[in-house]
Amino acid sequence: MTGTLQEAEIVPYAPGRLPGRRVLVLAPHPDDEVLGGGATLAAAAAEGCELTVVCVTSGGAQGEAGEREREAVDAARELQLPAPELWRLADRSLATSGDELCSRLGEVLARVAPDTVLTPSPVELHPDHRAVAWQLHRALRRRLLWGCRGGSPAWVAAYEVSVPILPNLLVAADATWEPKRRALACYRSQLAFRPYAAVMEGLGTFRTLTLPDCSRAEAFHVLPARVLARHTHRWWVSRVGATRVLDGSTADHNW
Repeated sequence: MTGTLQEAEIVPYAPGRLPGRRVLVLAPHPDDEVLGGGATLAAAAAEGCELTVVCVTSGGAQGEAGEREREAVDAARELQLPAPELWRLADRSLATSGDELCSRLGEVLARVAPDTVLTPSPVELHPDHRAVAWQLHRALRRRLLWGCRGGSPAWVAAYEVSVPILPNLLVAADATWEPKRRALACYRSQLAFRPYAAVMEGLGTFRTLTLPDCSRAEAFHVLPARVLARHTHRWWVSRVGATRVLDGSTADHNW
């Protein structure tokens, strides 16, 4: 059919690598950093990249907050990452945190000056995940003056945890999948709630469908930060793969 896209125009048919040497990772809850990009982060650490991980909440709505924080430190050790920053915002409150979260994100962007920011995708199921993406978008627009100013960060990479995205980057993860498994195993409190390990394995296998000689991969949707800052949140959502904004108040996303 004339005009029909070929498969390789929709999803990568060759693995790539995350851009940048200084990486900021935003995890709404302790364990999202592992589920979303643990193997990629372990590979980046092995290459000597500078990584900063932020756990925005301590995950107290599903388990005991202190226990989850200790698990996060153990998981970071398995991935050879520094211990995460713990912001301790209230779990399941981020959708209403508004300016507070946006300001905190603006501060860490200025302090870390990352080349690349990893964030949950804006089409995730959990409202805290979507809220982090939303407020990061707001913080980027302020920092980069709606895309009129350059600087840090250069890239934003959306990762997937509970909803498959439409990726433009697939990272082969065979070499660092075992550290990712060990890191997730540190989250014993969470594995008692849901089969996260099985979900992680299934998604990692699914992402190899178009990659030769690869048994596990992680998916990202990577955009230049200035391009993202110039566009609406609805535009970002559509690029990542959803047909509509997945929040009740869509008007708040159309600045």
